[in-house]
Amino acid sequence: MKRDGWVKDADGVWILRFRYDWDSWEQNPKVLIDRGRLMSNGIPLLKSRKRMRRNLAIVLWKDLLASGWKRVNPQWD
Repeated sequence: MKRDGWVKDADGVWILRFRYDWDSWEQNPKVLIDRGRLMSNGIPLLKSRKRMRRNLAIVLWKDLLASGWKRVNPQWD
């Protein structure tokens, strides 16, 4: 089951993709967070990837939405 979450900043430039790190899920659940943006040719430019505990990722998600980030549909594969 795929359960990715996507948010875009208020300026519409940066996109964050939250996805489960299934390799760690049984012992110590973690989430991978990719930061990138779409180039003018439609190809994503991935700038960074972080891995954090699931509970901290939930807090980050809520903080981003509260500060003006918007949920969006998947932006890349």
